[in-house]
Formats: sequence, C-alpha cells, structure tokens
Amino acid sequence: MGKGRRRRGSSKWQQEPRPLNSAHLAPGGLSAGRVRRRDGEYHVRTISGSAAAKEYLCPACQLPISAGTPHVVAWRADWILGDEDAASQRRHWHTHCWRISG
Repeated sequence: MGKGRRRRGSSKWQQEPRPLNSAHLAPGGLSAGRVRRRDGEYHVRTISGSAAAKEYLCPACQLPISAGTPHVVAWRADWILGDEDAASQRRHWHTHCWRISG
C-alpha cells in the first residue's frame, strides 16, 4: 500500500474563533477583570493550570505556553468593532509577559 497524503485541517487563523468556555468560570478555574493599560482597556482572564488544556504561543516572547501552565488571556474592551470581534482576537500570554508588557 502506498503512502497517502494526510490532509491537514485548516490553520487556526482561518477557522472561526471558539466562544469562551463558560465552564472555566468556576472558582479556581479562572478569574476575570478589566484593566486599563497605556494602549487602551482590556478584558483579562487568569487561567489556572488545571484549566489550561492546550498549548498556546505567547505574543510577547513568542515562546510556547504549555498545557497545564497558568497564564492570562486578554482582549480589547474598547475595540471599535465590538466585544464579539475583540474576543475573537484574544491572545494567551505568560503571566509575567502580560505584567511587564503593560
């Protein structure tokens, strides 16, 4: 049997954004807030290690955030196109990188 080409799924950048998982809003899973920074206002969620199920790439340092690592998710609160579009642009940050970038 010859080698077949496996078809890869589309890039995550071409897919529709997933809605925020409200199951993570349970105590110990994540905390939420709104933060004003130099460049505007942000919605910020702190993800606990037990709620961090996937690996992400931190936009500040470009290093991976491993599954199981506590981190921060942030998106604009003052986005001109509205909260839904802003949430689709959310990014996962190392806690330290988020803290020093602001």
